[in-house]
Amino acid sequence: MKHPLRWITALGLMLGLAAVVVSSLMVVDETEFAVLTSFGRIIAVYGDEPSETGLHAKAPWQLALKIDRRVKVFDPPPREVITGDKRNLEVASYVVWRVADPVLFLRASGSHELAEARLYERVSAGLSDAIGRRELAALASTDAGRWALDDLTREVTSAVAPAARNELGVDVLDVRLRRFNHPVEVRPAVFDLIRSERRQVAAKLRAEGEAQYVTITSQADRMRDTILAQAEADAQRIRGSAEAEATRVLNEAHGRDPKFFEFLRTLEAYRSILDGQTTVVLSSSSPLLKLLSHGPSIERALESPSESPRVPSTAGQP
Repeated sequence: MKHPLRWITALGLMLGLAAVVVSSLMVVDETEFAVLTSFGRIIAVYGDEPSETGLHAKAPWQLALKIDRRVKVFDPPPREVITGDKRNLEVASYVVWRVADPVLFLRASGSHELAEARLYERVSAGLSDAIGRRELAALASTDAGRWALDDLTREVTSAVAPAARNELGVDVLDVRLRRFNHPVEVRPAVFDLIRSERRQVAAKLRAEGEAQYVTITSQADRMRDTILAQAEADAQRIRGSAEAEATRVLNEAHGRDPKFFEFLRTLEAYRSILDGQTTVVLSSSSPLLKLLSHGPSIERALESPSESPRVPSTAGQP
């Protein structure tokens, strides 16, 4: 019986020694802080420097509290606020934060959940104050001069960050808006109002377009009439000049040989009244019949041999 008891005693001593060794060591990861406490009193903090990560020794009765030091994103629930122009908005934001002072963090909150709850109170107060001093157009506007959403979020971050650092031991890196909308109860009425305003704007734009169309059309018509009138005046002037020149040439030709000119005008008149479908009944004494049968008289052709051109006879003379 003595030998089994010795083995049991030795095994128990070895297990106890292993437990003491294990409880005397702790591992600090690079993504966390390790706060070492002894009977509730903080005696050491590891993780502030990269060289403090790794294996560390401690007393078996000392407790190591691990705190995640990575950047976290907190999405608080939406909150209803009032803008400077008395518009109700339901605003949903998010907060980017991380633990900066692990000792102050443990004393102020002790857990990430409680720290986020206290951050929510401060961020909500900051958003209500910042939005309450601005009109809705500062949050949602196509006019770059009036849009100031980035300024608003920077202001909220600057207002919340110092108090969070000094009171909670956390760094607030950024505060942004995820969305904002009208409360559910008034959304149908708001949408109807927006539709009505859009219809009014559309009607105004159509009226302005029609007015511009009428103005442009009238100007184009006036320009067209002016151009046509100028072209007609130029055509009349050119036509008058041409007719005057033609009259001058005809008068000059008539003055040089009046009889020959009269003969040409007679031929032109006969050409205009005679064609392949015309039937003419003439008497034997008709000048036209004599002209067609015998041609112009020889005596008329010989009166001015130097001035009048010769016209070949259309019929042989005996």
